[in-house]
Amino acid sequence: GILVPSQAAEYAAHHRVCPHCRVSQPLKDRRTRRVQTLFGTVEVEAPRFRICCCSPLASLAATVSSPVCGLLTARGTPELARVQAELGARTSFREAARILETLLPASPANHESVRTRTHAAALQLEAADRRAAAAVVVNNTAVVDARRPIVMLDGAYVRAVPGQQVRNFEVICGKVEREGHGSRRFALVRSVAEQPHALLRAALLEQDWREGSLVTAISDGDPSLPALVRAAAKAPVEPILDWFHLSTRVRHIEQTFVGLTALEPADRAPLERAQTEVERLQHLLWNGKHGEACRALDRIVSCLEKAALPDGATVAAKGERLVKHCTELRGYLENNEDALIDYGQRYRAGKPISSSRAEGTVNHLVNARMNKRRQMRWSPRGAHRVLQVRAAVLDGRFGQQAVQLAA
Repeated sequence: GILVPSQAAEYAAHHRVCPHCRVSQPLKDRRTRRVQTLFGTVEVEAPRFRICCCSPLASLAATVSSPVCGLLTARGTPELARVQAELGARTSFREAARILETLLPASPANHESVRTRTHAAALQLEAADRRAAAAVVVNNTAVVDARRPIVMLDGAYVRAVPGQQVRNFEVICGKVEREGHGSRRFALVRSVAEQPHALLRAALLEQDWREGSLVTAISDGDPSLPALVRAAAKAPVEPILDWFHLSTRVRHIEQTFVGLTALEPADRAPLERAQTEVERLQHLLWNGKHGEACRALDRIVSCLEKAALPDGATVAAKGERLVKHCTELRGYLENNEDALIDYGQRYRAGKPISSSRAEGTVNHLVNARMNKRRQMRWSPRGAHRVLQVRAAVLDGRFGQQAVQLAA
């Protein structure tokens, strides 16, 4: 409580001298300023001085200056704001305030201040990403395909607070990976982010990606996700349909077919023909034979229509469900034709074929803080800002960026 007031007094005495005529400026009044620090609240004197007549600012309306207030623009120090923002991103705001009160009893905090400083840190991080995205170094030389950045994207839904237009809103999460670099997480609420593509572009640039280089995007078939990557890269993107979502749809067909055969329909000959197609369906998709897979789905539907006619309502209902799964899978393949690849070949080359790591990012960023055990409601703006800080904290880059922003 002695060092900071003495430093503030020395700073005020130094700036009291007029820089033009080197004469001390008249004192108008003396005020105090309370500043929260990691070691408690400090009260310092903040005297106000009348601007000297020789100064160009003397003719303006603001003829009074306060050097200490100009120095201490916030109610807390950057170190305290950083700790509060990190705790607010890791746990609930009330729990963060309780932890701070337990560990730092000399500097009590409440959940409102934790929320405010978390949001302020998020705005600074997002502004830094926009500046980084604007400062692009163009490199027309294509990089080696093995070192191409891979963007894995997935979506999640968060319950909205009362008063919003919707009950749930979507959060887009993802991870950028590149050989020889650490992964970089990002998350955003599209309706709130001022420049959604800038956040992803900053993540790409942090991986030493340059405009004109190739980018691979792995997603679950939602066309808006590869479109976001194209907007960030400003170049064509290689989309890949996530194998996990594709194989899950095939698994639904296999399980429904097993349930249908367990009913022992009277005419088993069509089902035996369909069984061969069902068993080879996943093999065809794994090896990139997507056209043959679509024809196999058509043959399965044809066989089921013949098998369901002479039997009762139970077999017919099960057959209709299987036909529905086959029709949906065929439409899924047609809608994502450009994103289908030879998954086996890519897997044997050691390259990712699934967005499972993006789903893990969803669990780390969204579910652990906003869903599952923490059943809370969020505004889109509040969720977007907390996710900016949480992604930076989990990546281990929040401490470095917080120091740069506070400097």
